[in-house]
Parts: sequence; C-alpha cells; structure tokens
Amino acid sequence: MVPQPMAPSLMYYPEEGVENLDGYCPGGYHPTHLGDRYHNERYEIVHKLGFGSSSTVWLAKDHIENRFVALRILTAEASSEEEETTELEVCQALSSGNQDHPGRRHVLGFFDHFTIDGPNGSHRCIVSEPVGCSAGKSKDEYAPWMFPPNAARSMAAQVLLGLDYIHSCGVVHSDLHSRNILYRLPDFSNYSIEEIYRQFGEPQQRPITRLDEQLTGQEAPNYCVSPMITAEECSQVPDSVQVVIAGFGEAFFPEKIPLYPRKVLNTPTLLMPPEAIFGEHPDSAVDIWTLGCTIYDLLGNGSLLKGFMPDEDDVVAEIISTFGQILWKWTNKWSKKRDFFRLDGTWKQETGRAHVERSRPLKERIEGMGREGEFSSEEMECLEDLLRQMLFYDPDWRIKASRTLESEWMLKWGRPAMEHGAATAAASQSEQLMSTVPMLDSDWVLFSEGEGGN
Repeated sequence: MVPQPMAPSLMYYPEEGVENLDGYCPGGYHPTHLGDRYHNERYEIVHKLGFGSSSTVWLAKDHIENRFVALRILTAEASSEEEETTELEVCQALSSGNQDHPGRRHVLGFFDHFTIDGPNGSHRCIVSEPVGCSAGKSKDEYAPWMFPPNAARSMAAQVLLGLDYIHSCGVVHSDLHSRNILYRLPDFSNYSIEEIYRQFGEPQQRPITRLDEQLTGQEAPNYCVSPMITAEECSQVPDSVQVVIAGFGEAFFPEKIPLYPRKVLNTPTLLMPPEAIFGEHPDSAVDIWTLGCTIYDLLGNGSLLKGFMPDEDDVVAEIISTFGQILWKWTNKWSKKRDFFRLDGTWKQETGRAHVERSRPLKERIEGMGREGEFSSEEMECLEDLLRQMLFYDPDWRIKASRTLESEWMLKWGRPAMEHGAATAAASQSEQLMSTVPMLDSDWVLFSEGEGGN
C-alpha cells in the first residue's frame, strides 16, 4: 500500500543543487545514503548522479557483474502510477530487441529493476548504464552554443540510428529532444570505488535541517548529497563523441493508445507536432517530427522554431511561417488564428505577441543556422530535403525512421562523420589500453536524471 502524498509537516532549509528536500514525505523520495545496499546487497550506493521531480539517480556498484550502474529510485507516488508500469515495459522491450541492430548501442542500456520498501512507501528502481551529461545541457550553457561540425553531424546520425532501433521495438519515445540525448562514457568498470573518488572527487555531504530545528525523522536521509555533474562545453566535444537516447518516462506503445483516453504529449512546446497540438492520437510519426526539429538544434546554433515562452498558438504560427498553410482540418480548429493573420491570410503587423510578422521559410532558417563556410551548399540542400520529409504536416506522409538512414544527407555527411568518429574513438581506446595509468578521459562527465528525465 502506497502512503498517500500529503503536504509535508516537516519543512527543511532549502539546499541549492539538490532535490527539493520537502519531497521526503509519504509518497515522496526514498531516503538514500552512501554505502546503502539494495536488491539482496547487490547494488551499493557510491555517489549521486542527479535528481528530478519524481526520482533520484545514483551511481552504484553492481557487486555481481562487477560494474558501475545508474540506479534510479522513483518516488513512491510515481512508482504507483500506470505510466511507470509502461516505462518498465518499454525498458524491457528495448532490452529484448534485435541485438545486431546498429542503432541499439545508441539507446540507453537497461539492466535490471526491482522494488524497495521504505518509510515513504514502495519505490520502483530501474538499473541502467551510467552515461554523460546531455547534449542540450552542454550546448545551452556554453557559448558559442554550437558543436564542432563533425561532432554535430555524428550525433545527428547516431540519433537517427537509435530512433530506428526504438521504432523496431514497437516503442514511441515521444520526448526526443536534446536533453534526452546523452554522452556515452568510456568503460570504467575496472575502477575501484576509491579510483572513482580520485577521478571525480568524493561525495559532498550537506546537512538537512528542519526549519523548526527539530531532529529529522525516518522519512528523510541524515544528509543530502550533491551530484557529481559538470557540463561539457559544446565547443570542446570531440568528433569521436558517442551518444545514447534516454528519457523514456513518456514513451508508449502506439497499439495500446486506442484503449485509453487521448495520449497527452509532454514534449517541449517548440517541438510539439501539429497533430498533437490539435488533439489527434499520436503514433511513431510524432518522433519523426520531434527529431527533425532536434537535428536542426544539434547541427545549428539554435532551435528551428523560435519563441519566448511560447504557447501552442505561437508554435502553430511558427510552423506556418516555416512550412506554409497547415491542413484545413487544423485551420478550422484553430481558434486563435486571427491573433496572427488577417482575413486575407496575410500576417498581422501588430499581434500583441512576441512573433516575427512575416514568413521565414525552412531554407532561410537553414541558411541562418550558423554553418556558413562549414556546410557546403550541397549539404544544406540535402539537409533541407531530409528535414522537409521529417516535418510533413500529414503524419502518414512523414518519412519512416528506417528511410532516414538512406537519405542523401545521412549517406554523404552523417554516416561518414559517425564512422570517422568511431575510428578515432577506437584508436584512442587502444592508446588508453596501452597506457600504464588508467585515467578516465576528462572530456566526459556523468549523467544527471534532471537533464531530461522525470
């Protein structure tokens, strides 16, 4: 029986850079300490990787497989929700897919799951590989907000492969943005816990103090731990970068959608597919639209569709600005169209919204993505062709993930960049194996669930 979440009677002094401490209440977080062992003593808590509103994520030592893993401990409330059951089923489906699919290695690896009981309820735990910070965090927090060209091409190609694998497993991701694209770490399974601490620093324990200065109860840990996360500067990401798709908290099986009320996507507003905005049942085509926008983000210096704190109506206007008139069935449903357009279909000059009052077609946006002198005109044209196929209004006409792998941009620029990066990584690994001192490449950092998880 899951304790019902309630307004916490215990109020704590807030600590910056950690989870909301008031979440340690019935239905909330599980109080976790360094050195705790779970699942018949198999997983030992070593450090903290991150946190989100519905979970904390820890670096743990798997004492059976002798490797380090990411242990995500969900809140008791989240563990009781149907969506979390779906997430577990998604993880199992992705783990049992075609082992030989080239996109499999670009999808987060899931290893195990179990449930623990604690003072705040029962908590579902999901064990996966530990990975690096997100491409989105890396890009958004460091000027010039662009990846080196070959690294960007390689990441885009890897994500296209990864999405093809996800769809081959019958799964729709539905939240495929740059903060759910994470850097893969080199293998450090042979490290001891002490070597991990020497490389990343020992966990920083911080006090948990109640506002009324009373002692904390069993519902809260004795201390909180700062995550061992730092972000990689986007301009320093190597061509050999390897990425994985993560963040499957919103994923679903499309064949189950008709059995339930309309699936509501929680995709970032600027990436929302038009069919989702206008209330249609989503299918795998939503991933194609979202990834099309995300590929532009990876390759360029900003988002494809622009907006300051946009709502869905702003996004519809941006879509029209980029691709032209939407489908008539959507136009008839769009109650706010007169906020942007006159009766004759021309743009209003004073809309009262933060919006450019003219069309900015896809070609113009690609030419303005900041790659002058780095991308040839031929590459720009092939990229435009690929994105147009991914961003068709009618979901049935959008290109399938498997077909994107045969696109001219992928064959001429995406795959070559990815293969060059893989060769560089293999050569670097060989040099590392020959080294007498095992050192983790300082270019890499560990993953925070707050990057895009729930």
